[in-house]
Amino acid sequence: MKDHITEIREIENRYGSILFCMAISHLADVGVRNLTDEYIKDSVKQILAEHEESKINSGSPIITAEFQCSIIYCAVELAKFSIWDLFYYIKEYVHISKN
Repeated sequence: MKDHITEIREIENRYGSILFCMAISHLADVGVRNLTDEYIKDSVKQILAEHEESKINSGSPIITAEFQCSIIYCAVELAKFSIWDLFYYIKEYVHISKN
């Protein structure tokens, strides 16, 4: 079975580097544009409801509702930046482990 890096490289080779970079930008942009106030409100409401249900059914969840909501709020703040600035920041400053 191919690893993900090989699959991604094959997609880039099939479409070409310029189109590939534009597609990544589009993918991130679509995510940013869908981070609407309604999405945020609905997501937080769903997280809190699932957290309460989890506490009733199985005790204390591993990840708190507050932490999950903070992920959404952080994404909202990051959405204010250019996608290319974010990509640059990730490239230079975010360590990503394959494991």
